[in-house]
Amino acid sequence: MKDSLDKSAEIVTGEELIEQISWLKSIVDSVHEGVIVTDVNGKILLYNKALERLEDLSCQEVKGKYLEEVYNVDASTSEHYKVAQTGQPIVDMYKTYFTREGKEISLVASTYPVFNNQRLVAVYSLCRDISKIRGLLSRTMEMQEQLTTKEKGSVYLNGTKYNFSDIIGESFQLKEVLANSKKAAEADCAILIYGETGTGKELFVQSIHNQSPRKEELFVAINCAAIPETLLESCLFGTVKGAFTGATDSPGLFEQAGGGTLFLDEINSMGSALQAKLLRVIQEKTMRRVGGKKEIEVNCRIISATNEDPWESIQQGTLRKDLYYRLAVISLYIPSLRERSQDIGLLLDYFVEKYSKIYGQKSVHICSKVREFLLSYNWPGNVRELEHVIESSISMLDQGSELTMAYLPVYLKSRVSEKSSWGNSNLEQKYYSSFMSKHGDVPEEQ
Repeated sequence: MKDSLDKSAEIVTGEELIEQISWLKSIVDSVHEGVIVTDVNGKILLYNKALERLEDLSCQEVKGKYLEEVYNVDASTSEHYKVAQTGQPIVDMYKTYFTREGKEISLVASTYPVFNNQRLVAVYSLCRDISKIRGLLSRTMEMQEQLTTKEKGSVYLNGTKYNFSDIIGESFQLKEVLANSKKAAEADCAILIYGETGTGKELFVQSIHNQSPRKEELFVAINCAAIPETLLESCLFGTVKGAFTGATDSPGLFEQAGGGTLFLDEINSMGSALQAKLLRVIQEKTMRRVGGKKEIEVNCRIISATNEDPWESIQQGTLRKDLYYRLAVISLYIPSLRERSQDIGLLLDYFVEKYSKIYGQKSVHICSKVREFLLSYNWPGNVRELEHVIESSISMLDQGSELTMAYLPVYLKSRVSEKSSWGNSNLEQKYYSSFMSKHGDVPEEQ
């Protein structure tokens, strides 16, 4: 038995071990996330280049030192020490701190234990920089807060751009959802809107707000998929000073919305724990800031949206059923453009006129072949894709020229002469995926 174990054992020489460590360091230095490794006593063993850039420190400065020698931490405040003591990971911890040069850092870090033969030997953290996201959100929230000083009676000073009159179309499907939306506006209860990406969900939401009894109040919107989970909570509910490192007394979007409307886009991307907190807010009509003890009354109306079938989201576990029932007192479905193909011609004319003025074109005419093609195209990106195509074409148009096939985006040119179905085209899907990766996160427009 001993002989077989000896034969199967792999002997690693000192040189091979050094080489393996060198490989490991090269790999760790190549990742975008910051990585720091310490032993159980808090001594820094590894500090990668991404973290060097983030914190304006060098590996040579920090390697071999203890955490409290580099950071303003101790055994009670450091995640590394806590994980070393408990052996349990701490996942997605949001924190803000300052470097020795005074640079403010906002990041989300996950800290994990490292075991060897069931013995805890080290601790490591993976850190994602969210300073830019946090800064953008802060500026957005400040602008929204400033809008609360709006002049009474002016619709477009309430944080919106659209009314029902901005929705273009004459199809039965569109007229039906418009009629239901106008009824929903007066009902003043929670609304859930479902529609594919690019159908114009936010346009409908803003229009509902502007025809509701709350039209004089503020409209506040947030895309739940665009914000890290730990940051989303503080954005929605606000924070109190000391809730976490660098936290200040700051109102969240619920408070900023006041008696207006809070629009939660892509609600199905919100984590289950935060969905549970949202459910409590809806039920109790009160909330607490992150780290706070005071109950704050919630007066705003909540409208949410999803680009996936809500029932499929419930079955997949991405949307709580009890939250769905609270959010969907009224449900509205926004039809895709292929479901209301009768409106394509009207939208073509509308966007041609709009972008002709923007790009200084006196009169733009679409040639019959191109118009016929655009009317028959399946528009997987819906109204947003149609608008993008028209703007792209007119921006390249010579003064006084006819809009011919030569001015269409590349992915459409290659399809004009093909007779195969758009829905079965791999080429279409390839270019549509590319389009959505570039334009899928812009506000819903029609």
